[in-house]
Amino acid sequence: MGAYHSFISGDAAAARRQYQDVLRKEPNNRDALLGLAAIALNQHQTAQAGALYAKLLELDPADPDAIAGMSGLQHGDPLQSESELKKSLAQNPQSGAVLFALGNLYAQQSRWAEAQQIYFRAFASAPQNPDFAFNLAISLDRLNQARLAQEYYQRALVLAQKSPGNFNRSSVQIRIKELQAAADN
Repeated sequence: MGAYHSFISGDAAAARRQYQDVLRKEPNNRDALLGLAAIALNQHQTAQAGALYAKLLELDPADPDAIAGMSGLQHGDPLQSESELKKSLAQNPQSGAVLFALGNLYAQQSRWAEAQQIYFRAFASAPQNPDFAFNLAISLDRLNQARLAQEYYQRALVLAQKSPGNFNRSSVQIRIKELQAAADN
């Protein structure tokens, strides 16, 4: 789909137009709804993203990407969110989106060992995803595994050259230098 290529190349306006064109012809097109939700999230339009995920859940209450997306938007009961994500994961054990959302939930609770394991599974499911590599690096960093953290920070930077990542590249470069300096001492 051309819209996805526009999105990953950083042209959100073109991607939005292309996804909207698809929805005019197919109002329930899953890829177009997910694409528009991703664009909305990247532009911090959480209400719009939530509405799109809600529509996806109306179409398929077990949609793992919609469950993961909605989980990231909700700030309710963490135990309920964890339960919903684990239930979705039981049905879709290789869903990178669900794994990533569960890792994020653990990270928010400073459950770093669990987050690291889940982020590793997410990265293994989609090794070209710069955000999965970045969050895995953060979890390793929090667990004082500096060498591995540095490796995954570097991977995230390389992957972000091909697909947009939702992290500040210059901050990552600074952190890599800090880790390297600490290792040299």
